[in-house]
Amino acid sequence: MSQVVERAAKTASCLTERRRAAARRVAAFMALALASAGCAAQGAPALAARGGADPGASSAAEPIFHEAESLAGRYRVIGVQLFVLDQAAEAGAAGGRGAARRAALEAEAARLRAGVAAAYAALVDAPALRAAEQRPRALLALARALQDGGDARGAEARLRQLALEHPASGEAAEAYLALADLAFAAGRLDEAVIACDGALRGAAGAPLRKRALYVKSWSLRGLGGRSATEGALRALRAIVQLGPARAGSLEATIDEAAERELVELYAAHGDLAQARAFFAGAGERAGPRLLGEVEARAARRGRPEPPDRPAL
Repeated sequence: MSQVVERAAKTASCLTERRRAAARRVAAFMALALASAGCAAQGAPALAARGGADPGASSAAEPIFHEAESLAGRYRVIGVQLFVLDQAAEAGAAGGRGAARRAALEAEAARLRAGVAAAYAALVDAPALRAAEQRPRALLALARALQDGGDARGAEARLRQLALEHPASGEAAEAYLALADLAFAAGRLDEAVIACDGALRGAAGAPLRKRALYVKSWSLRGLGGRSATEGALRALRAIVQLGPARAGSLEATIDEAAERELVELYAAHGDLAQARAFFAGAGERAGPRLLGEVEARAARRGRPEPPDRPAL
């Protein structure tokens, strides 16, 4: 998902080099913290009881899941070490041994990644463990491991399996969002929109909803046309409606981009006569400010709006 956000952000020229460096530092810190804790990428809360989970299957799955998580933690540590090497190379401080060290780490990462995928697959593909409470998390982690290894088709199959077989799980929304990311990257924009809608159907929290709405807005803009443009505007407005995210987070970057892109897109394609009503839907915090920016742009242009702009 972060690849979609960064690609979109670069296209809109909304990330300065300083922000990108800060984002890399945050990502490295989070990866190191997760690896040190030996937990999954989405955190390590105690496994809550899931509807339909079989205690016996869950108990049998626990050692397999623990082994897979342990391997995944070691894989993340290698990722942090590779990141540190990249930073040293950018600063010109890698030295002559940097290339050899990188080759060794990449080989170890490939070995661990294969082990991670095999361990998670052993859990999710065991008929006796289909009702284990760890299975949705294992399916999501398996898909991510496959994607990291370049197997986009295998990752997509596992994500669809997760969404189909565990639709009520918290991981289902993450699966839909990952499917949207894959579809967007492949240029299948219709599929990306549908997958984003799947992520938004449940009771996902604001961070995931913002990511899904942002990918949806870019997918709709790529499709083009009046209806798609109106949908993209509504998706960006929905991000603003969710309120500001924690400073320094990925979602805070999305907030900043969404506000700017909403103004730009509405100024280019919206109906000024309907702008006040449209931006009222963005909430009292941001709506009046964004409306003012749109009106200021229109005043600077000093020319009437074309009659074919959609009323929203």
